[in-house]
Amino acid sequence: MRFEFLRQSRSFLAAGLLLAGLPAESALIPFTGRTTFESVTTDLTKITFDGIVPPDSAASFDNPDGLKTGGVTFRTSGTGSSVVSVYGGDLAGQSASLNTGTGAILNWAPPDRLGTEYLDVVLPIGITAFAADLWAQQPAATTVKMIVNSGEATENFFVDTMERPSPSFFGVHSDGNVLLLVRIAIPAGQVGLILDNVSIGTAGGSGDTVPEPGTVILLGAGLGGMAAARRWKYT
Repeated sequence: MRFEFLRQSRSFLAAGLLLAGLPAESALIPFTGRTTFESVTTDLTKITFDGIVPPDSAASFDNPDGLKTGGVTFRTSGTGSSVVSVYGGDLAGQSASLNTGTGAILNWAPPDRLGTEYLDVVLPIGITAFAADLWAQQPAATTVKMIVNSGEATENFFVDTMERPSPSFFGVHSDGNVLLLVRIAIPAGQVGLILDNVSIGTAGGSGDTVPEPGTVILLGAGLGGMAAARRWKYT
């Protein structure tokens, strides 16, 4: 019986190590705080929209080109003929619905308010981390849908926006494929959406790898089997 237990323990350990060596299924990891997001993101680029227009003016950017800045393209899709606009900090500060206290902003206000129009954020090649501050317009408190395409799959996330001056934050990491597109949807009847401090970069830092929970469990089980085998051997 002792030898049978040893044989089973060794088989369990071998199976555990084999499974631990398999690549983990890629996933999208959301963040709700900028500090945590930035602490685990490298090669970070932040887009603030400052300098695109004079502080006291605004400009609209039509499809299909939209606005391209910092390697990121902002444009719209879906029904209707909505565009993206950039408001300088001084001009935005004069409007209760546009003033975020952060300077220049990107504004998207679909004219039909059908809930079937989208703000698309098209990312450059090689990006595995994305984040943005966002505010909703009239009503300020609503639920914004973030549709993230990682090239392998598409996942939906929901952000509850807050009353000003507090921004809402959404961040996401891909632990496998690169991020291609973040598509943003607002409910029918919502006036619009504001973005600022859009950040892109690389998930993880300094080459450190955090084991997947399943890997840790398998390794722990394997080591437990070794310990049990040693106890049986010397009993």
